[in-house]
Amino acid sequence: MALTTGFPLLDSLISEDKIVEFYSLDRELLTLFYHRVIAVSSPVQVVLVGERGGLDPNMVERFQRIYGVTGEIRVRRAFKVEDVSQVLKVVRGEAVIVDPYQHRKCYSNIVKYLRLDGSRKYIFSFMDREREGSLFGAHSAGSILKLSRTKGGFKVEIIKSVTLGRLEIPFATWEIFGRSESGLIRWII
Repeated sequence: MALTTGFPLLDSLISEDKIVEFYSLDRELLTLFYHRVIAVSSPVQVVLVGERGGLDPNMVERFQRIYGVTGEIRVRRAFKVEDVSQVLKVVRGEAVIVDPYQHRKCYSNIVKYLRLDGSRKYIFSFMDREREGSLFGAHSAGSILKLSRTKGGFKVEIIKSVTLGRLEIPFATWEIFGRSESGLIRWII
């Protein structure tokens, strides 16, 4: 199955990009979002960078149940900064990569292996991409999207896109769990 966010509008905007990066300072929101992406994109390869945490199998299973998906998820973990390049070197095909820039060094090698096979990659970073992100990664990504909370949910800001200018797309909190309705628009039409 192809990488997807499960949000048709968002997917249509980033469908042509090989490397798409999602970032946020809100760890809870980004974690929830990438669990959803992993579940709806399964079968999928996932690379986790760091010693602890990263993937909650129960949350992925819940999302798979919500969306009626049963695909396999193959997980690889990179513990140290030196491991990131080595793990990315062997990943072939589409993949979700969680926090590859966590160590804030070796950017050029990491980006080199992200681009190596030319397949789509979704990257999720817990950082302020505009202030502390790698320049290599910013040049390689087709789209860079910022997730942030709003009063009634969250928004996705398209910070960089090959085809679009800056754009904000708001979502209600429950939409991440697959519940949405047309709201007032049903009364207008």
